Amino acid sequence: WARTLDGVDPDRVIAWGTSLSGGHVITLGGTGTRLAAIIAQVPHISGFAAVRATGVRQAARVLPAALDDTWRAVLHRPPRYVDSVGAPGTCSIMASPDVRPALEKMAAADGLTLDDFPITVAARIALRIGLYSPIRHAGAVTCPALIQVAADDDLCPVAEAGKAAARRPLGTLMSYPGRHFEVYVEPLFDTVVADQLAFLRVVAPVTV
Repeated sequence: WARTLDGVDPDRVIAWGTSLSGGHVITLGGTGTRLAAIIAQVPHISGFAAVRATGVRQAARVLPAALDDTWRAVLHRPPRYVDSVGAPGTCSIMASPDVRPALEKMAAADGLTLDDFPITVAARIALRIGLYSPIRHAGAVTCPALIQVAADDDLCPVAEAGKAAARRPLGTLMSYPGRHFEVYVEPLFDTVVADQLAFLRVVAPVTV
């Protein structure tokens, strides 16, 4: 679709993704989509690693809701929603002590609170995330790739991103101090974006 827009050079389309969509751009690049480059920010790389990082107990809390929601989909019934974020021990997709405070900080930066919009997701995603591993396609990515990770990320394990970058000769891995959501707010945000812009100036320079 981007290639059909007026003023877009079809040979200079770049895919940018973060977290789960960070995994998507790796999958796109490794399955034949023509891209000039990809940027994967704190990407989801391995479903198995994500489940392992979450913990068996947490996965077990979400599993009944995920199975119920999957069955609802088969029967064309309304989805069963669960909280996207929550405290450890709750039935939520992302349950770690830092997640909600981080999201509150992100919302506050835009003048919002977490009560201003729903933070839920169809429970079936829990099953899909566990089976979705973009690292399987990392070795087939042929365009330049920037992979940015947070050193203390407990949602998207850093080791898997390193493996993905190592599978391809044009991959650049950059690590930053902090947790998963800290790349979206200050003081880390400006640094992360500056590195993305520097990468783009090399792989897709703009002539003025």
